Amino acid sequence: MKIMVNLEGTDDYREFDIDENLSILDLKANLSTVFDFSWNEMELLLNERTLANHLILKNIKIDDNVITLRKVKSNLAASRNLSLSNTSSQNSGGNSLGQVFSQYMSNQRTGTGNTINTSGGNRGGGYNYNPLSALMSSFRSNAKEQFIKKRVKELHDRFLTSPDDLNSLFNSNPELAEAIVSGNTPKVESIVRKQVEEAEQKRKNEEMEYIRLMNSDQNDPEVQQKIAKIIQQKNIDENLRQAEEYMPETLFPVHMLFINLEINKQKVVALVDTGAQSTVMSQDLCKKCDLFNLCDTRFSGIAKGVGTSRIIGTVHAAQMKVQGKVLMAKITVIENSSIGFIFGLDNMRAHRCTIDLKQNGLIFPELGVTAKFLSDGEIKKIKEEQEEEDEKMAIEEAKKASLNNK
Repeated sequence: MKIMVNLEGTDDYREFDIDENLSILDLKANLSTVFDFSWNEMELLLNERTLANHLILKNIKIDDNVITLRKVKSNLAASRNLSLSNTSSQNSGGNSLGQVFSQYMSNQRTGTGNTINTSGGNRGGGYNYNPLSALMSSFRSNAKEQFIKKRVKELHDRFLTSPDDLNSLFNSNPELAEAIVSGNTPKVESIVRKQVEEAEQKRKNEEMEYIRLMNSDQNDPEVQQKIAKIIQQKNIDENLRQAEEYMPETLFPVHMLFINLEINKQKVVALVDTGAQSTVMSQDLCKKCDLFNLCDTRFSGIAKGVGTSRIIGTVHAAQMKVQGKVLMAKITVIENSSIGFIFGLDNMRAHRCTIDLKQNGLIFPELGVTAKFLSDGEIKKIKEEQEEEDEKMAIEEAKKASLNNK
């Protein structure tokens, strides 16, 4: 429902879109985020009649009337800091936090006041404080700590049982990964707490900006654009939160599917790619596997895909081993040396292959074998070995060139 609120004695009229099921106390709490004084310094009047805190908005006939907001002197101004030590508990007449809260809620229902006197007979004087604020602050603090501890446990359970995910975490957040591996729980808690606090601060800043814009000129196109952008970002953030909660694995980089093959006793790591129309091999790898003498150059041309490369020719029937079983495959040889080996759709169809992500492998039903997909760690190790080998070959070629020049 829409209501109009006027700050008494000023021309400050503001319109709010409020849930009709809120109480007057809830409305005050909302208004305290807009005006520069707290809810317990507010008095709301409708047609010069004070609205009690326990009243529900939908039960009040507001219609087109304006609610007047009056600032009153807080009876909490003389409050002192509440000590919850054993000594003060005894001196306060034995009031527990639960009893204080029950008394407070009873007062709110009857409209007898916003504060509770916790003075005891042994004290020289009493003092008032806001137990609801204390309870809510304590609740938020406890909920935050419980969330952090739960999150830390989730991180340990997830990454200590999944080497692949742990490798991905080392790439995206090495500090957190090292703390998890070393068992440094306080460090993990510190990192998670920092992330939570940054998220809280960001949310508070966004809320304050949203409130500021909502109280600006609503007909200003620039204001409307900023409000729309904030709402869109809130939807995106909520979408991300759902992904983090229900599909955390999607937030980490996914590696491609690789399998081990053997060609002429040469071990080959093959990329399984259903998007590749043909099975392809680089010219360098073809020579290394001693197949270049079978390359039919009559089938040369240009290969187009992500970029282009010259096709040297085709090996019509190459023998390959998968898990010790022999199969025949047609291979297109291309000039690009960075390609390596791609096991494409042509041979997958020819051998009735099935990609099974549950079993984590490429199934060859005719051979009765399953080629397991390599883990992230295995892929990383192979890449490192390949880089070392390429570096050695480059050094050898440089030496040969140097000798030839002499």
